[in-house]
Amino acid sequence: MPSAATHKIDDYESLLVALQDVLGIVVPERQRVRLLEELTPLLQQYKLDSIDSLAKSLTEGASGNSAEDIRSSVLELISQRHNSWQLRSEITDVLNNYVVAQLPQNARVWIVGCGQGQMAYSLAMELAEYEKKNGEIKGLQLFASDVPLSDIEYAQGAVYTESQTSDLSDDYKKSYLTQSVEAEGQLSWQIKDKVSQRVTFSECDLTNDFQLLENMDLIICPEVLVYFSNGVKSGILEQFSSLLNPGGIFLTCINQAILPFTQSFERVEHPAGVFYRQKG
Repeated sequence: MPSAATHKIDDYESLLVALQDVLGIVVPERQRVRLLEELTPLLQQYKLDSIDSLAKSLTEGASGNSAEDIRSSVLELISQRHNSWQLRSEITDVLNNYVVAQLPQNARVWIVGCGQGQMAYSLAMELAEYEKKNGEIKGLQLFASDVPLSDIEYAQGAVYTESQTSDLSDDYKKSYLTQSVEAEGQLSWQIKDKVSQRVTFSECDLTNDFQLLENMDLIICPEVLVYFSNGVKSGILEQFSSLLNPGGIFLTCINQAILPFTQSFERVEHPAGVFYRQKG
């Protein structure tokens, strides 16, 4: 099977076109080399001889596999998140210094693109620290989602290896995780119930209708939108807006502009940071 370096430029361009036409996904130029490396194993999985064949299989299927199955595999690979405990500072700053205080008791918070759960659990820890510091129990309900079912099941297990927790602070490990030794002698870390029970994980594909979800008070979507075409992005943002309660808040990274694609949010530049408020 050819390596990523041997694929023809024309084949690669045909895949980029197919991703946009079939899945509504636009791959940023800076991420295209990494994407090609991640998709290459699918050639062997589906017995394809080139990237161009993979592009065609998104509509035609291949080797007895339906086009729908192949599209699902591609979407899972593209949408997998970097599994880190570190939330972007522009999100944690505005959360801790403004947004959390504005949320009602028992507010519902949706974390979009949670990967294997690290980001969701990290947020639960941040909220626990906020409550400890301010002497106020907010009782926030956290809901986290992503596309790959395997990632959701992993997150629900709430157990991580020593290497997977390397970027989590020692203070947080001591407060919110329990260390144990596996049968093979390897160290693992279990998320304590006081954190894991605050988060509900579920599978959710943003390219489909997700209106069956109940209303939310806050939606946090750090980086997922960057992959979608303008039309798909607009539809997703409209669904986000309709899910938010009146005045609900949407948080994303500052490098992801949303106002060109929706009129349902207003941009708020607060001293604590930038966020978007539902206009309803």
